[in-house]
Amino acid sequence: MNTLRHAAFLMFFVACTAFAQNIRIVPVDHNSSNDDFGLTPTNHGRLVYFTSDRSGEQQIYSMERTSSGWTEPDKLGGKVNSATHVGTCALTTDGQYMVFAGYEHNVDGLGRTDLYSATRENGTFKNITNLAALNSSFYDSQPTLSADGRTMLFVSDRTGGAGKTDIYLSTWNGKEWSTPKQVTGINSAASEMSPVLASDGRTVYFASDRQGGKGGFDVYVAKLSGLDATNVRPVGEPINTAADELFYTSIPNSDQAYFTRATASGDYDNFMAVPNPFPSDPVVLVEGIVRDSVSREPLGSAMSITDLSTGKAIATLHSDDETGRYYVTLVPGRVYSITSSRQGYMFHSERYEVPPAAKGSTVQKDIDLIPLSSGKTGSLLVFFDNDKSELKPESMPELERVIELMRENANISVRFEGHTDDKGSDDYNVKLSERRAESVRDYIIAAGIERTRIESAGYGKKKPLSNATTEDARALNRRVEMRIISTGK
Repeated sequence: MNTLRHAAFLMFFVACTAFAQNIRIVPVDHNSSNDDFGLTPTNHGRLVYFTSDRSGEQQIYSMERTSSGWTEPDKLGGKVNSATHVGTCALTTDGQYMVFAGYEHNVDGLGRTDLYSATRENGTFKNITNLAALNSSFYDSQPTLSADGRTMLFVSDRTGGAGKTDIYLSTWNGKEWSTPKQVTGINSAASEMSPVLASDGRTVYFASDRQGGKGGFDVYVAKLSGLDATNVRPVGEPINTAADELFYTSIPNSDQAYFTRATASGDYDNFMAVPNPFPSDPVVLVEGIVRDSVSREPLGSAMSITDLSTGKAIATLHSDDETGRYYVTLVPGRVYSITSSRQGYMFHSERYEVPPAAKGSTVQKDIDLIPLSSGKTGSLLVFFDNDKSELKPESMPELERVIELMRENANISVRFEGHTDDKGSDDYNVKLSERRAESVRDYIIAAGIERTRIESAGYGKKKPLSNATTEDARALNRRVEMRIISTGK
């Protein structure tokens, strides 16, 4: 029996050693002779931010990946770097919201190092805000954000912790961050540092100098559920060495990972590991451009992702003001609505089903926003049971958006136009489409919108979006559209 155990262990050791030898560790372009650390990807890995003191001051830089490699690092403009020292940063998937650490920032803080937020407008991060709900009079730094921007991990040495520095978690409810609490299963009597939440929202990487490691700080990986971390284990060689390794970051749907390592010369550099020995679970990456439907010019717009099974918004984001580009990460096996809105335009909503088999894919989905003055129609995400005209609960978020649009634009009048699929007689489908359009009209009127501003009509199966007879095509044709019929000008 002992012989069998020894043989099994030997086979496992040989396999792990062979696997470790196959992992290539290469320095990331543009490391300097000073500290470069905390590489943070956004825009699905095409844009990265990192912290460096190459200029004599510790500040945040960015660089983009191109066909010829990484561009030269560009020091972040605006007020983010207005501090004695700026630490690492975290960004949402769309790259429009940043949380960063600052020591002696121009915006007053609570402690010696605090967490701040910033939003990107016209290419520059602005609206620097001290995140007072998260900060203490102690060290609060090294933030990481989940892909949906609603969970944050960070490091603090505040009193009441398990060790020298600990990892804390806070969640965003749409209005404010919750009181931070320690993550159980990760923190020890040693120092835990540099947490990074992967795009799947479950995989978390961190560094620790606990006993039993290769030396200094080593990288560990775990699975996170709420405040609990389980299956904690070191990533092993060749990532972990006798030097310090921190800020391990898994690139979504990729075999690549970034991390920071102390070099023989005494500074920190950023490295890439290929293949990533502990990749996060594959996700669906959705990206596209928001444009004016008439001029085709890119638009910055507010966007939200709603889980249609629960009716709850799971992510808020913003397309870039200059390029119109947006990026979002979705979990397979669910049905979402993707909504985009901007002042002066009809909001756009689209139902998007992500099948389980879509794991690991990237989807291009451009969005055209219709100017309110155009007189064109836009489909609404309004749901009905087969052969029914009663509104379903899943329709309520969409109808509330209509109400908000009409309250914000008191000069417009609209017509709701109902349509059906090709099943059934012409007369029956016209009446069914009329009843569905009237259901939408009555809901909007009940919310206090003047009856004189709303019309309804039914077209049955006369105006299909698709002439195919598949179930998907028929579902596309069963719709209610909203047309702007007057702007009051």
